[in-house]
Amino acid sequence: MIRLFVSGASGNVGRLVVREAILRRDVELAGGFCLEGGQDLGVLAGTDPLGLMAVSDLRVGLAASSPDVVVDFTSAVVLRDHLELYAELGLDAVVGTTGLPEEEIRRVRDRVRDRGLRLALISNFGLGINLVMDFLAAVGEHYPYVSVLERHPASMANAPSGTAGLLASSVPGGSSGEVASREVLPGVLGGNAFGVPVLSQRMPYPGPYSEHEVTLGRQDEILRISVTDFSSSVYLEGIFRAVRGVGALPPGTLVRRLGEFPKE
Repeated sequence: MIRLFVSGASGNVGRLVVREAILRRDVELAGGFCLEGGQDLGVLAGTDPLGLMAVSDLRVGLAASSPDVVVDFTSAVVLRDHLELYAELGLDAVVGTTGLPEEEIRRVRDRVRDRGLRLALISNFGLGINLVMDFLAAVGEHYPYVSVLERHPASMANAPSGTAGLLASSVPGGSSGEVASREVLPGVLGGNAFGVPVLSQRMPYPGPYSEHEVTLGRQDEILRISVTDFSSSVYLEGIFRAVRGVGALPPGTLVRRLGEFPKE
């Protein structure tokens, strides 16, 4: 039985994690953190009352609940402080919060290694996206031209999405094909992430819509892969796979995608 603490328990994904944790036999909901401290976690998640109240002080909540694993879906504004606290308390964590720049992630990786911690810092827990990342790692070297296009609602906090950056980082050697076009408008060929052009589009899509399209090219061949998600529920399988697997990782390990976990 894994004691699970949910940081961001009143958010879109956090509520789903709470509801799923209630149903699982291998997980026990230990507590949750959100701004609505003092309210029942079950009520916040849209289910029957659980008799387990949310806390608005993360440190106090973690100390009182003694979890095995923390799942964090909060905000990039507080993520650095949260990661420091998890490290200080020696807690394994599964983090879906995005927005940290790569140089910050490198510092987090060093801290995880030095402290012997286990951390899953994954921008997208969806099965489709993770299979695409595995595919890009296997075949990307055969396609010198690569670009990533991501589409999200206008309310999306980051541009590009963390998932777009992970897709770009999955391509060995980046996009090495030569482009003769000169940008008349700066940025129209996309930003650069790990040597791959990345373009972001924001529109008033309903709900938690997200779409990521990877285009790969070589002489006389274009390959397009598109993954569209219409609900955050597609992340639950991956989140709980990470919850089960993070404690089995070697101490000092940070993983960025589901494919880095051992096969179950």
